[in-house]
Amino acid sequence: MNNYSYNSLIPSGIYSLVVIGFWTIWCLLMVEWPQIFALPSVRAIARVSIVFVPAMIFYLRGNYENSIFDYFLLRKNWVQGVIFGVGIATLYFSLGWLVNGDTRQSAFHFPTGFSIWVNFILGSPLAEEAFFRGVLLQELRTAMGTTLATVVSAFAFTLLHLPQWLILDNLFGVELLSLSLTIFTYGIIFAIFVNLTQSLWASLLPHWINNFILQALAN
Repeated sequence: MNNYSYNSLIPSGIYSLVVIGFWTIWCLLMVEWPQIFALPSVRAIARVSIVFVPAMIFYLRGNYENSIFDYFLLRKNWVQGVIFGVGIATLYFSLGWLVNGDTRQSAFHFPTGFSIWVNFILGSPLAEEAFFRGVLLQELRTAMGTTLATVVSAFAFTLLHLPQWLILDNLFGVELLSLSLTIFTYGIIFAIFVNLTQSLWASLLPHWINNFILQALAN
């Protein structure tokens, strides 16, 4: 591992710990003072900011030769990424709909509310993709190669979700393990999409669509 690899690995690892650490602290604050920190709009803004701001700071720390759209893989191969992302999401949910039949059609409602859209549907997926697939995955690839970077970035993506499950939802045992494996699998799949297309749209669009449909079925 050369000096450039170390220079990529150490900062990205530190930023990952900062993101997970700050979200853990915020979850603890929501337990202690829910009337302030657990307000839906406050929680939504905090959740997005805690992940997105470090991604932007990481970009600004030394990528002056690249535009923000190039660094986060939003311009290169964007058409391929959009087609791939929409196609994969459509195929996934079409198959799910066929398997489930008509049992859930009446349960679909268009999500409403600022916190729902900022936290669950648009904001959090954008922040998570920007950091974990836009920053962490790309930086780790220079340090440890594509395969290991994919696994490590997916593991970090899973760790981000643990504070909410453990502190707010009190999940343990089989349920916690099941959710962790699910999110880890999503992290692997989204990373593979980006690796294949070199476009963040390939993971961002399925992430958006997935969260939108989950919220629509949950209402």
